[in-house]
Amino acid sequence: MTFIPRLFSSLMGGLADKLGKRKCLTFSAVMISVLLLLMSYTADIRLIYAVWFIASIFLTFIVNVRGALMAEIVSQEKYTSGNAMVLSLLNAAKLLGPLLGGFIVALYHTKPLIYFTCIVYLLVAVLSACIRVTSKAAESRASFFDNAKKGFRFMIENRVFGLLASIAFFWRLFLGMQLSLFVIYIKSYLAGTSEQYGVFITVMGIGSIAGSLLGPYAAKRVDPMRLIAAGLGLHYISFAALGICRNYYWALAIIFASYMVFYMTLVGMHSVRDRITQFEIRSSAYGTVTAVLTPAAIISMLAGGYLSNWFGSAAVLSGAGLLALLSLFIILYLGRNVNISLNTAYKDKVTESI
Repeated sequence: MTFIPRLFSSLMGGLADKLGKRKCLTFSAVMISVLLLLMSYTADIRLIYAVWFIASIFLTFIVNVRGALMAEIVSQEKYTSGNAMVLSLLNAAKLLGPLLGGFIVALYHTKPLIYFTCIVYLLVAVLSACIRVTSKAAESRASFFDNAKKGFRFMIENRVFGLLASIAFFWRLFLGMQLSLFVIYIKSYLAGTSEQYGVFITVMGIGSIAGSLLGPYAAKRVDPMRLIAAGLGLHYISFAALGICRNYYWALAIIFASYMVFYMTLVGMHSVRDRITQFEIRSSAYGTVTAVLTPAAIISMLAGGYLSNWFGSAAVLSGAGLLALLSLFIILYLGRNVNISLNTAYKDKVTESI
């Protein structure tokens, strides 16, 4: 139910470019709040699925719009620091959200948690309505379908954007199953407890926040192509290392370092992406990438679970890391002539063909 709407995120992005990203964010937040409130009074599982499916459509709108809107709020020279702040806040929310939710459920019940979430989304809607974008962020005059086609064409024709999308696709294909496998890895392979799994995920989140904060410094001092090769290379190697690690505390150190270098790299990659994408098709282009990544994520989760039953979670993590590493260097070799310098990426013509 959650993944199906993402297959159509290119069209949703085209609609956001047509109507305005801020309007779509505000409306989506209100609709999610209403739908969650409705779900709290629904007992039939079929109705819950139906309501959640509709809510997932608006959640997909938010995922598409938030990155595009950030690029319209901050100036071009601050894209790196803006992405660092956004990724830091997202990772902090991933840590604090489950803790806060568990605290509310433990003290009260599920319904108060849903009410609290509804209030949060209403607050998001109010804050979204107060956002002021730059003068360049004009709404597209084309139809939403034309915007979607332009977004897809941009991914195909722009060499830098296509390179980044290819890297993201194979990351999602080989490592999209990691969160589900980490449960098995900690509790079965390392014979850990539920509490140790919680600590493992927390350490991963802390590493993500640290990497997001260090990202601007890395982006300013390291060439983007070298940063991608080194940062993602180490990230992929860490999964291979997890597969042969039998010590829980070493696994904590590996996952912390892995996600620190991953988010350091991601800040630079997102900054390049924001610089080269045209304002009027930004949501469409980002939505196209989301749509392309969705089948890879579904395949990864299904295949990861199936293969772990045959070979074990550790072997699957190692194999996935090595395959991801191989895909990275094939992509970088094929795109070795692509210039993704932060200083020149924005100046390149965005319609330059392969």
